[in-house]
Amino acid sequence: MKNGLLSLLGLVLLTACSREETQTYQTPKMQQPAAPVIPVAPQPAGTGFTATLPAGWTEKPGSGMRKVSYSIEGTSIDFYLISLSMGDVPSNVNRWRGQVGLADAAPEAIAQDLLTFQAGGHDVSYIEIYNEEGGKGIIAALVDLAPTYWYFTAKGSVEELKAHAPALLKFLESLQCEGHNH
Repeated sequence: MKNGLLSLLGLVLLTACSREETQTYQTPKMQQPAAPVIPVAPQPAGTGFTATLPAGWTEKPGSGMRKVSYSIEGTSIDFYLISLSMGDVPSNVNRWRGQVGLADAAPEAIAQDLLTFQAGGHDVSYIEIYNEEGGKGIIAALVDLAPTYWYFTAKGSVEELKAHAPALLKFLESLQCEGHNH
C-alpha cells in the first residue's frame, strides 16, 4: 500500500509540475480618443441693440472701431457699426461723399437728401450717396444716442447698394437700442 501511495503522490506532483502557471502582464492603459473639437463661431458681444436681420445676412463680431459687421450674401457690401462722440450730419455726409469721389455738398442740399425717422425712440438720419460715374456708393445712418452717435455704414458698388437699400432701411427702422429705449 505504501507503494501505491507513493505512486499516487508522485503522479500528483508530476501533474502539478506540468501545469501551466498563470502569468500576469502589465499593459499600458488604452487612451480614449479625444472628443472631436467642434468650432464655435464667436458671437458679437455687447452690440447694445437688437434689430431684425434680413434673410441672407450674417452678423459677425466687430474689430477695431467696429462694434459689429454684417455680410450680405451674394454681395461685396461692407456694412458695419461704429460708435463715436461726434454727430455733425453735414460734416459726416461730406466725408462720405469724398470717400466715393464726390465733391462736398451744401448743408441745404444734404438736408434735402436726408431721410429722418425714429427707431426705438431715437432720431435716425439716413442717406444714400451714389457716385454713378465712379460706380461706388455709401448708405449711412446716424443714430442720435447723445452724447454718443452710432454710425451704420454700408459701402459697395452703386448697383449692389441700390438693390439692397430697402433691406438696409428696414433693418435700421427695426433698431431697438438696449438701455436707450424711450
